[in-house]
Amino acid sequence: MSVSDKFLLVDADGAHARFAVIEAGEPPATIEMIAAESLDELIETLSEELSKLGGPRLRGAAFSAPGPIFGKTLKVTHASLSLDKDVLSERLGVADVRLVNDFTARAMAMPLLGLEALEQIGGAPPKGQAPAAALGPSTGLGVSVLNPDGFVGWVATASEGGHAALAAANAHEAAIIEHLRLANPYVSADRVLSDAGLLEVAAAVAHLEGREPRTGGFGELVAAGRAQDPSAREAFALFSGWLGAVSGDLALVAGARSGVYIFSPMILGWIDLFDRDLCRVRFEAKGRMDVYMKDIPLYLVLEADCGLLGLSTLYGVGREGSTRGTPSAPS
Repeated sequence: MSVSDKFLLVDADGAHARFAVIEAGEPPATIEMIAAESLDELIETLSEELSKLGGPRLRGAAFSAPGPIFGKTLKVTHASLSLDKDVLSERLGVADVRLVNDFTARAMAMPLLGLEALEQIGGAPPKGQAPAAALGPSTGLGVSVLNPDGFVGWVATASEGGHAALAAANAHEAAIIEHLRLANPYVSADRVLSDAGLLEVAAAVAHLEGREPRTGGFGELVAAGRAQDPSAREAFALFSGWLGAVSGDLALVAGARSGVYIFSPMILGWIDLFDRDLCRVRFEAKGRMDVYMKDIPLYLVLEADCGLLGLSTLYGVGREGSTRGTPSAPS
């Protein structure tokens, strides 16, 4: 095979990046993680790693990260990292560089996911040639929509829908949101459905219950939840309910009758505290549209590295022999 048939895939989050080198039509097999807090660090480390692989000449490179794309730049929303297409091209020696929102990349992976990579949380099978949607809490809330192209494939559309305002379903949730507004007047789903957001919600719960807010980081909050700490348990319950509600809102906006897919390695780290029943109840609780929502499948994705898999579709993966059309994928 020609050295020019190699492609570089990089999925960055503002602190670290996963990367793989693939051949056309092949999914990523070996995935490595590197530090990547800045563009310089990302390029220097990638150059070192590529040298270890024999310095392959790359025909193309695709980079994904959480944030919007403005022209030739992708600015990571929750970190200082910015990906510049021209700089990446020049310094890595790759003529064809593509920038992709991280949840657009995950949406691109959805038709390739098999049953073993998914846990269905209620609903019926997907509804044929209807849109599907992806979202997922991490450092923020990523969102994307996958639309059938009318021929044989799917087109992923970037979205910043995670930054829509978070709605309260009852007085208790309204009180929590009102307390969060003391620090941030605009309380979005992105701000709450994240690792830092969970800590803020737990502190708000403790404050409203007259308790001293728990100190420590996210790991301590998870440990407290598992130890049946009331404020921590309530925070995880609120998170589960809000994630269901926001997922349902996305299904309505996108007409996502092929399902909503939750991509969140963060949740997989404390999956025992995730209330699936509550998430599903809030997903369906859409007033006069309850009947519409009842059959829409909601999936928790159990595979942590879907970003690179999605990027690989830019270079032929899934065009032949994909799982597209199975009950677990948009069909």
